[in-house]
Amino acid sequence: MKKLTILCICLIGMLGSKAQTNKQYSDKDYAKKPLWITMMADTSVNYFEIEKAYNTYWQHHVMPETEHDVIGEKAEREKHPSKRMLRKMDADNDMRMAVKKYEWWCAQMKPYVQDDGRILTPTERLKIWEQQQNEKDKAQTQNNK
Repeated sequence: MKKLTILCICLIGMLGSKAQTNKQYSDKDYAKKPLWITMMADTSVNYFEIEKAYNTYWQHHVMPETEHDVIGEKAEREKHPSKRMLRKMDADNDMRMAVKKYEWWCAQMKPYVQDDGRILTPTERLKIWEQQQNEKDKAQTQNNK
C-alpha cells in the first residue's frame, strides 16, 4: 500500500511539473513581467511566442538606455547615492543586460527556427552539423582525386 501511494505521489508530481513547463501565458502576463527572460532558456518554447512576450513587455515598459546612451552618467550621479537609487541602478543594469542577451539569443537562434516557430534542439543542430561535415569531407576527398 505504501509503495502504491508513493508511486501515485511521484506520478502526480511529474505530471504537475510537466504542466508547469507547458503553461500558456496571456498578453497580460507578458505585459506585467519579463517572462521572455526565462522563456529563452527553455528549448521547447516557440520562438514567435518569446518574440511576442518581449514585444508585449516593452509596449508597457520603458526600454533601458543602451551603454552608449549612458556615457558620462557616472559624472552626473550623486557622490553618495541612496540605497533606493542603487537598487534602481542595479535593476536598470540587469534589464539592460537582459535586453542584450535577448538580442544575442535572437541572432543565434534565427537559423534554427522552423516555419512553425519551433527551435531545433541541440541534438538536431548537432546532427545537421555532422551531416555538413561529412558532406564537406566527401567533397574534399573528391577534389583531391
